[in-house]
Amino acid sequence: MSVVIEDLADHIQLVTLDRPHVLNAWNDELVQGLHEAWVRFAQNDALRVCVVTGRGRLFTAGLDLKAPPADAASGMPNLSVPCDKPILVAVEGAAIGFGSVLCQLADMVFAGESAYFLYPEAKLGLFQGMMGGFPGRLQYKAGLQWLMTGDPMPAKRAREIGLVNEVYADGTVLEKTIEMAEKIAKNAPLVIQAMKAIALGSVPKGPMELNYRVNRALARVAASEDGQEGIASFRDKRQAAFKGR
Repeated sequence: MSVVIEDLADHIQLVTLDRPHVLNAWNDELVQGLHEAWVRFAQNDALRVCVVTGRGRLFTAGLDLKAPPADAASGMPNLSVPCDKPILVAVEGAAIGFGSVLCQLADMVFAGESAYFLYPEAKLGLFQGMMGGFPGRLQYKAGLQWLMTGDPMPAKRAREIGLVNEVYADGTVLEKTIEMAEKIAKNAPLVIQAMKAIALGSVPKGPMELNYRVNRALARVAASEDGQEGIASFRDKRQAAFKGR
């Protein structure tokens, strides 16, 4: 299992990235595990707050270069699975690449004093557009500097520009994040959900967020049996026999 999902007391779901031998790098299994965690959290009325952490010395090193995921976006919070309940992230060590995107899209982030955030695509000559919506969540000029330089950003600076809520002593971040989750979970669930829904709905979205569900729907149609049947029937000049799959 690349992702471990547990239920804690006080209606909290704990999600742990569990590939410490590769610094919790993202492959297909980890992405699928995250997606399943979002679905479970969104659909279970007994759960009120979700906390995400990583096992080992880094929250995540980002992309697994030896086994890159086919659809990393499906593992991102508040994207592939609509959810009005708060998702909190506890970062120890570093959040690199996809880890930084996850932090940007989550609802709250708490980090250790020596933790840092790194989005290296400018130095790699690649850009998937996953950080395209950062101005809706970070200070524009500071965020642009971070992305364009590809330099690591310390937790203290990340807090100054809005990526991080609080910075705690190393080794205490998960405990402190769970304490925050417990405090939130004690409040009225419907009010908390309405607060997030209204706030998230007012945040400007980047191209990935705006187009994700449309692109997924179109990809599903293109890969369907009906899509192949339609092409074959046109080629064979016959009536198509669609099956709805």
